[in-house]
Amino acid sequence: KRCDFIYTNPEIRGLEYLEDDHYSDAENYMKAKGDAIHQMFANRLQFIKKYTKENQRILLDIGAGKGEFLFAANAEGFNSTGVEPSANFCEFGREAYQVNLYEGLLGQVAAIEESKFDVITMHHVLEHVEEPVVLINLIKKYLADDGLLFIEVPNCNSYLNQLADFFFRIKGLKWSSRVSPLHPPFHKFGYTPKAIRYLLNSCGYKVTAYKTFSGKDRASFSKQGIKYRLASLFSSVLGWLGNRELLCILATPEKK
Repeated sequence: KRCDFIYTNPEIRGLEYLEDDHYSDAENYMKAKGDAIHQMFANRLQFIKKYTKENQRILLDIGAGKGEFLFAANAEGFNSTGVEPSANFCEFGREAYQVNLYEGLLGQVAAIEESKFDVITMHHVLEHVEEPVVLINLIKKYLADDGLLFIEVPNCNSYLNQLADFFFRIKGLKWSSRVSPLHPPFHKFGYTPKAIRYLLNSCGYKVTAYKTFSGKDRASFSKQGIKYRLASLFSSVLGWLGNRELLCILATPEKK
């Protein structure tokens, strides 16, 4: 209750192969999202650039996927590198976007072991990580002293999630919309603004800014069907109130 961290109890295990399959299908992953995904990254980069200096342009993207964000960041004047555990995604990104993308997990890629970065980003990665505290602490090894850490996660306390959970309750269902361990996108954990602040502060970071974006920015509701159309409608209406479905937070390491 103190940290607002969201998880399933007992923890669901044994389905990791489903997540691996989902995040290795370069042909179909985010295939239909097109211009919306590029606009989403443009919005995030504008948010990042508000809090960086002109000479802070060396960027590392953790869990870089197929390289779309790296491509967008390079177009905005960043010198970008990515690490990504999926071999298929890495191959796709190098061929399709000509980006600097290394296969592996942070801490296991020799090519960047001696590197320091002005900006380190993670887009929808932390909700999949088994030990988030370990990863957040590890990032400090690669982040410049005056560097900026950008994290985007689903906002589990968004008004849309609250509305969905209320709907489940009135139907008598003990369900929650806040994590998805059994189906794509296979989130292990859930974060709220309070939870992500608590995590960063406990790991020695100072939160600089945070902002919520609509799930439509990530084209989350691009599928066909009445359920997705209603979700898109409610996302648009509730978006006027703030507290939207995607949470972005910026933080800097505390001065030693």
